[in-house]
Amino acid sequence: MKRTGENVFSFVGVVLFGLLCIGAFMIFGTIGENAGAKDLVQEFINDENIKDVTATQIITFLQNFFLYLGIVSLLCTAGGVLSIVRIRKNGSAGKVLITTAILGGVLTLFVGLFGSIAYLIAGITNVSKNKKLARQN
Repeated sequence: MKRTGENVFSFVGVVLFGLLCIGAFMIFGTIGENAGAKDLVQEFINDENIKDVTATQIITFLQNFFLYLGIVSLLCTAGGVLSIVRIRKNGSAGKVLITTAILGGVLTLFVGLFGSIAYLIAGITNVSKNKKLARQN
């Protein structure tokens, strides 16, 4: 049985999570070195009259957030590649795709929502085709 739909949706999810990963790591790398970002944060602190945190603490928080987002999206990309390989070998990767979709959506704080939806569609399609094949045999 052809698995074109699962492969396409899995590939779309890999591309979307890959782009999120690249973007998150690029922002992580540049946000600390950018003097404009520190000035913008300092201006925000002064405008809102915030006394408890410094600009360096906010920049560090943002760097850590984008590092976290990059790592989680990298893991979701790896899960998608693994499922594409499993689909091509034996056709069963629905549970991996559904698990990656749910965890990827929640752990990226719904930033990776579109990639998660693509994985979820591919996973549900894969599970339903596998059940149909099992009933025929």
